[in-house]
Amino acid sequence: MAAPSVAKVDGKHMGKQSTFHPGAAPYGNFINYYTFNPPIRRLQFIPTDMLDRILDAIKVANHDAVATVLDVGCNTGDLTIALYEHLLKGGVPEVVKQTSEHACEETSSEKPPEEGHQVDADDSGKIKPDQCDCVTNSPETKCEGKVSGSKQLFMLACDIDQVLIQRATEANPYPDNIMFQAIDIMDSTSSNKVFANFLDAHHASHIFDLTTCFSITMWIHLHQGDSGLLTFLEQVSKRTRYLIIEPQPWKCYKSAVRRVKKLGQPMQWQSLSELQIREDVVDRIVKHLVTECNMEIVQRLGETDWERQLLFLRNSMNTV
Repeated sequence: MAAPSVAKVDGKHMGKQSTFHPGAAPYGNFINYYTFNPPIRRLQFIPTDMLDRILDAIKVANHDAVATVLDVGCNTGDLTIALYEHLLKGGVPEVVKQTSEHACEETSSEKPPEEGHQVDADDSGKIKPDQCDCVTNSPETKCEGKVSGSKQLFMLACDIDQVLIQRATEANPYPDNIMFQAIDIMDSTSSNKVFANFLDAHHASHIFDLTTCFSITMWIHLHQGDSGLLTFLEQVSKRTRYLIIEPQPWKCYKSAVRRVKKLGQPMQWQSLSELQIREDVVDRIVKHLVTECNMEIVQRLGETDWERQLLFLRNSMNTV
């Protein structure tokens, strides 16, 4: 995600990179994001046979099927890796299940802390993690890069934060199948070059089979404004056959502002009053995808504990 001098988009960012208070995370780039929002909270809604269904829908023969997935705003890659395993193994890796069960026990009487809303920070500004340590993989849970038969899965995960990408790369258990790359998704010239090189390297189509955007729309909107948000939706849609998107509702915007003010940090984004897309932001995002981006809603996958919808859409122009 970005426009004027690059920002962050991610788990998540946009705007000029600068030093920030870890508890405020003005670009959403929480340093321990997955300790308070573990991968299972999204994966539980994603069908394990989704990739097979996508490949079947685009009539790809089993003998030469190469599936490509783009994950935009990957943070440290925990969800990227867990999604890879989820799609390949036909289920959530056991270690993720155990982590999630422990997390649920810790927060069973209340909602989990929300990004930019209920997350506490200690005196150093570091976000306090849940009691559990969200590990998404281990040597025992490594899997081959095949969906079924000879179908192969390759993932490109991007984030504008180079530090987060470095951490994701160092912890990547599947370097042959998952690539982490620091790019500004809103810089179409550079990002399109990275995408084309990735797809060519894997003898794939000129577009991705599936793109995922988990909780990044607000950060792009705050830093790039209404036009930047709509441009992002258009760019992502034309690069993919299918899309999973988790847009943040308006209450998350207000929570982000309150958090930054509470910590005495300067605002590094536009004033909410400058935005015309406001309380109905989720509906506006969906409407723009459908009316302007050739997308069709395939399924509303569910709603997370933070009351964010997970939507599954297909591009009517890029699928048969």
